Amino acid sequence: MVSMNDYLNFGQGFGNASVNDVAELNKALTTGAYAQASGVAGQVNGSALQVESLENSLKVLTYSDQHVKFWKKIAKTPAYSTVEEYNQLLSYGTGMGGFVPEGVLPEVEDSQYKRQASFVKFLGTTREVTHPMTLVRSAHGDVIARENQNGIMWLMKQLEHALFWGDSSLASPGKEGVQFDGLNKMIDSENTLDIKGKDLLDSDINQAAQMIIENYGTPTDLYLPFETLGEFSKEYFPKERVIMPTAGAGYQAGLVVNKFQTHGGAVDFNPDLFLQKTKPLSTTGIGGAKAPTAVASVTVAVDPAGTKGDFAKSGAGVYSYSVTACNRFGESTPVANTADVTLTAGDLKKGVKITITNNASMVVAPEFYNVYRTEKDGTAKYLIMRVPAQSVVSSGTTEVVDNNETMPNTYTAFMGEFTPEVIAFKQLAPIMKMDLALLGPAYRWMILLYGVPQLYAPKKWVKISNIKASSRVNNNALYY
Repeated sequence: MVSMNDYLNFGQGFGNASVNDVAELNKALTTGAYAQASGVAGQVNGSALQVESLENSLKVLTYSDQHVKFWKKIAKTPAYSTVEEYNQLLSYGTGMGGFVPEGVLPEVEDSQYKRQASFVKFLGTTREVTHPMTLVRSAHGDVIARENQNGIMWLMKQLEHALFWGDSSLASPGKEGVQFDGLNKMIDSENTLDIKGKDLLDSDINQAAQMIIENYGTPTDLYLPFETLGEFSKEYFPKERVIMPTAGAGYQAGLVVNKFQTHGGAVDFNPDLFLQKTKPLSTTGIGGAKAPTAVASVTVAVDPAGTKGDFAKSGAGVYSYSVTACNRFGESTPVANTADVTLTAGDLKKGVKITITNNASMVVAPEFYNVYRTEKDGTAKYLIMRVPAQSVVSSGTTEVVDNNETMPNTYTAFMGEFTPEVIAFKQLAPIMKMDLALLGPAYRWMILLYGVPQLYAPKKWVKISNIKASSRVNNNALYY
């Protein structure tokens, strides 16, 4: 039978214990999980018996295959040479009229053809896993398979970016660059719609569609930045509009335009994460010892003989420049202009002449330069052009004129006919894995892809440039 006698010593065990007793009990119940934030070594008592708990699913904090949209959609056809040629039919004839008098022989008309060629380019990455790493129990499965997947995704980033922004002219004088040309270079220069730092409107899309129609094309796809799509959608679905009830409980709010009906046909909207705004200037270079030596100086001045300047869309004011030396391995630290340039109302059509001087003690020569510029009277600098090096010797100079074709802190979109007859990717070899020789207790392999995009009808696509962007800082990891 239970009585109060059974609880005579209750206070000594719990209710009225001394401070020392409580401290000892607290030590017995504490795992010490946070006692040593620096690591697991040196844990004592109960904390030494703990087994670490690591989530077995890897949390991906960067882009994934769902972001590689252009590459997924473009038609892939086989290439049989490192030089891929194709013929263009430019005209069925050049005569003025087909009417002739009765009994008169019609004029002879010759069709016009033009042969074009593009050079296959080579993309690749080398991956390495030590032999001991293949023997331990990995939290995320086969380490070689995981690293192989990571290598493919890294390569997809380079490929998707280059399909928009690749430039084969970025090389030393007289040489072909390692990149292929992307849409930004392949589209006919006359097919550029400059909206001068304003928001993209439906009238702009219809104007771009008209440019494609006039060149016998049918607009089907628009590749645009996510922010631009968001701003465009707000014009059609403002927050003040009442949303009607949906089936089931509650409401579903928020609408995004995913297709636009132009007078040339329906155009699919394809927001692409790799269509970032003009790249912000970084204060540190990338590429390490293989990156070029920083330039010695950058001087800027109003071009006295210039006539093609388009600074009226930005306005008179003070502009500041910085230049980095670049090659396929990386980018040097930036060098600012020796003095800013001030454009008056009379200078807006002249442009700015930029003189870049190589370092006298150059270790690694540049292949091309990145030119960064501020907005009018601004402080933040953005990439406005990439120019091939005219000289790769010590103290050599390169001169270029900035006509404000690309405005700082803006976006670019691309619209055209996305059919295999207009655009395709010629593959000499699809993505493949090639093992390397074992020179030590480590497995090394390459992931490779050979190919080149071809835009058979450069006037059936349009580049929409200088779309307004917010001042928010972008993720630089999405840039080269």
